[in-house]
Parts: sequence; C-alpha cells; structure tokens
Amino acid sequence: MVSWVRRRDYHLLTVGPVAYSSDQRFSVRYIKSEKDWQLHIRYVQKRDEGVYECQIATHPPISLLSTLHVVGEFISKCIVYTFHVVG
Repeated sequence: MVSWVRRRDYHLLTVGPVAYSSDQRFSVRYIKSEKDWQLHIRYVQKRDEGVYECQIATHPPISLLSTLHVVGEFISKCIVYTFHVVG
C-alpha cells in the first residue's frame, strides 16, 4: 500500500487510491502499467510549500521525501509527484 503525507503537520493525504484530505485539491492517481503513484495538487498555493512523503508499506518501510517550492503567484494548475514502485 502506498500513502502520501504532508510532513508539515503529518496530515495523511492519501492511502492507496483513496484521498483522505478534506481539501479537494489533493488527489492520487495510480498508473498500473508503470507502477507509478502520483500525488496531484491542483491550484497550488504558497501554503502548499513544504515536504511531502510517499510511504510504501513494506518490511522494512520505504519512503521518499519531495520538497515543493512555490515561486510567484501562480505556477501551474496541477503539481504532480510520482513514485515508481519496483517489484
């Protein structure tokens, strides 16, 4: 199982294909053919800046940290972080 967490407040954003955030801008997409789990953030805002963690429930656990920097008023309609699962 793959989860995405916002590290600033350890807010659980997604678990598997389900979004747990009340903020509708956050969503997750799994591309089965590529084994990619993507965190999507729509309408990125300055307050979204920070570290996001992708966690894989394995033994031992695996995690990947990604840092989002927001520069200027408006960057993109959607920011995508991708984590490729091997195996």
